Amino acid sequence: MTQATNPQSPLKLYKFCPKCGGDFTHRGGNHLQCEACEYSYFVNQAPTAGLVIFDEARRVMLAKRKFAPYKGTWQSVGGFVGLDESLEAAAMREAKEELGVTVRIENFLGSFPEVYEFGGVAVPFLAIYFAARIVDGTPRPSDDVAAIGYFTREELTELDIPYPGLRKILMDYMKHPQ
Repeated sequence: MTQATNPQSPLKLYKFCPKCGGDFTHRGGNHLQCEACEYSYFVNQAPTAGLVIFDEARRVMLAKRKFAPYKGTWQSVGGFVGLDESLEAAAMREAKEELGVTVRIENFLGSFPEVYEFGGVAVPFLAIYFAARIVDGTPRPSDDVAAIGYFTREELTELDIPYPGLRKILMDYMKHPQ
């Protein structure tokens, strides 16, 4: 389902202009325009920064989500980029918040568009992933992480990973580590 056809998409749910309160009209693509003041609002993907962390045995660390949405699923450590944050700073902040560790970002792995169902809205986001190594601290679940686990490439096939793009990045990277 695309953002244009999803009934929970901001394209369908955002009805009023934030500037004057007038009615929005969908002009096509990601463009909403106010009928009263002609203000244009573009529904874009929110960036997220994710980390793919490995142990010495080349197993990937994943975090089990503590809260809805996707409670109990396995995901990478990461989250939304703040308004005044770089991708790298957001990734490092998330490692500290979710695991209590300091990481070194090693390289860019890839990105993919996804949807985050939150509060009845299908929020479009762009998941951007980095390979990283822990340089200080011992990882412990914190914030919205219920548990952490280390998994081989073969074990990933059995896990409940809600994002197909993340699974593909993990499977590809573990097949041919850079």
